[in-house]
Formats: sequence, C-alpha cells, structure tokens
Amino acid sequence: MNIRVDMSFFPDHLMPIVINSVEMRPFYVSDYHASNQDGNAKFSVFEFSGSIKEFEDLLNSSLKKNSINQYFVVQDTETENTLTLLKVGDIEQLGILICDFCGAVFSSEDEKYIHQRSHYFF
Repeated sequence: MNIRVDMSFFPDHLMPIVINSVEMRPFYVSDYHASNQDGNAKFSVFEFSGSIKEFEDLLNSSLKKNSINQYFVVQDTETENTLTLLKVGDIEQLGILICDFCGAVFSSEDEKYIHQRSHYFF
C-alpha cells in the first residue's frame, strides 16, 4: 500500500534525516509538492506492506531514534492512507486532540473525554 506522509509542518533540514534513516529508507518511493488553498504541501510517498498503524509506529520510532522528539506522527482523518508530521504543541490548533494517557487521536472534545474515561476502568 502507498502511504503518503505530509511533511508540510516539518522543517526541510530534518526531512533527509527521516527519509534516509535505516527504518524508513527501504520503503521510500518519492517526494512531491501539491498546491492547495492553504499554500504548498510537501509529501513523501512510501510503499509499505503492513498496516498504516504499523507504519505510523515505525515512523514515530524513527523520529525518536534520530532524537527528533519535538515532532510526532498522526493519521490524517480526512485523507485515506495519509500521515502527518506535527510539532508537539501545535496539534490542537489543527483541531486534533490526543488522549493524555495513550496518545489516541480524536477530532472532538467529547470523543476524547469519553475515551479517557475508559482508562479509569482498567
């Protein structure tokens, strides 16, 4: 499956570190730019045979191994097979909410609240 990684919010000087890392290099296909209403978006395409969640975990692992701790990976809820690299602290501005306990991603406060309550039952 082709997985797009939106790197529009990721610094250009860090992109080669991630793309050329031992974990990501075997799956890398290409880069491209796309114009949209908000400006230019930067994408990298990867061919990965596993699930998108497995690839997300692999990409997060690659960031940590390369000491890029100020960024993390989330699934794009509007575009299929797309992940986005975001800076810690900026995510709420995009309308994405994260569980304080496990890191699950939600699009509304209600979803997050209901989910977080489940952590108290286990």
